[in-house]
Amino acid sequence: MIDSPDGFIWLTQQEYGWYIAVYLFFSGLAGGAYLTGFAADLFGWRTADVSTSRSMRAITQWGVILAIGAVGAGMFFLLFFHLGAPLRAMFFPILFVNFGSWLVIGTWIIVIFTMVVAFQGLWLFWAGEPTGKSAFPRTVTSAVENRFGIPADTWLTRLASLTYPGARGRLAISAVGSGLALGMIAYTGLKLGYVSATVPLWDGTLLPLLFLTSALSIGLAATIGATAVFEGIHGTKITTFSVADDVIILGEIAVLALLLSVLASGGPGSTAAFELLTKEYGLLFWGGVVTLGLVLPLGMSVALIAVEFREDVHACERLTRLVRGGYTLKFGFVVLGGVALRYLIIAAAYNAPLSP
Repeated sequence: MIDSPDGFIWLTQQEYGWYIAVYLFFSGLAGGAYLTGFAADLFGWRTADVSTSRSMRAITQWGVILAIGAVGAGMFFLLFFHLGAPLRAMFFPILFVNFGSWLVIGTWIIVIFTMVVAFQGLWLFWAGEPTGKSAFPRTVTSAVENRFGIPADTWLTRLASLTYPGARGRLAISAVGSGLALGMIAYTGLKLGYVSATVPLWDGTLLPLLFLTSALSIGLAATIGATAVFEGIHGTKITTFSVADDVIILGEIAVLALLLSVLASGGPGSTAAFELLTKEYGLLFWGGVVTLGLVLPLGMSVALIAVEFREDVHACERLTRLVRGGYTLKFGFVVLGGVALRYLIIAAAYNAPLSP
């Protein structure tokens, strides 16, 4: 709480707790991971190289797995910790009909996106032959069927066969899912930005852009990081994806710098949020968000590209392991920075002023 020169008392917002920060993180991760998988899907579809195609399919599979897991985790924290009435969610088609509300629009986007991701997972794992360690969902259903006699794999394979729209149709539906992923990412920022007049940190223009760039970055980092850990780096275009992440990070830095500038030059509530963000939470902001999540990954990327430029990474197993570990660490830092960012967006938000 602060007493500002304008005679108002500014309080940190109390409506949203840490669980909303977790929900925001998982929503961004789901959207970014799915978009990364879709990009890899397009790469694999266009290439004539069998090895590259298999690697791109593995990335696509990891993107779908992470998207499904992140959506489920995000909904768990939202429904159980924030709303406290998860059973009411079953009646959302009846209750959520005010399409002038971002809450309603966002809910429908998330539900339809989840359905698209579920079908993509069904087709990727049970309509064909999945590849790599990301094929474990198919491995699990096969093991359940063989060991316990429950025909889970047979049922899912039959359902996938009945619904599979063909390779082009699946890509087209995946493109629709990508649009929904972008909508879901933007929704989280727009929903908070709707009250920017009373919570200056939640700027209605810049916060959605910040969430978009951050979500694209952490989703790409998580998907390619998982691929590097479990599948290796050969044929995965990891350098290309890493450079793409670097470009996104530079965009995120630009948006974050602009938001800080707006806060620092704004009214009492804006400057209070700026002070809280950069000083009271300075260690987490400068150390976690800026250094760990933005600057350090860029520096590591430059170093890794320099190594790959000078040496044939795949000719030396030890060097391959080092580069693989370097990329994994870089992507891990990006994800951790995304967690810190969303926590601060919630924790460092001053609310509407009250007259003393």
